[in-house]
Amino acid sequence: MDENVLQDKISEAVLLLYQNKEQEAMQQVKELIVMFQNMIQNQTIEHMEEIGNFAILMQRELLENYQSLDMIGIADCLTEKAVLFMKFYFQNK
Repeated sequence: MDENVLQDKISEAVLLLYQNKEQEAMQQVKELIVMFQNMIQNQTIEHMEEIGNFAILMQRELLENYQSLDMIGIADCLTEKAVLFMKFYFQNK
């Protein structure tokens, strides 16, 4: 996964969330959850020690908001925590 592609997917999902396009937004978020899970699983031991807890908390918050259909919570998590995780992930690749 390319960093720019992932950033575009996050931006698109956030825009759909803020536009209350629930069905399209939730499909995008579902895809992002799978991508983040794969990214977390592909971390080296050293990187997991550095960012592991943050990545797991970010993923848990995203899942909780997804399950409760909290559009604003999902958007906030994507724009704050997911973007930080993404920057760290690609910085250490």
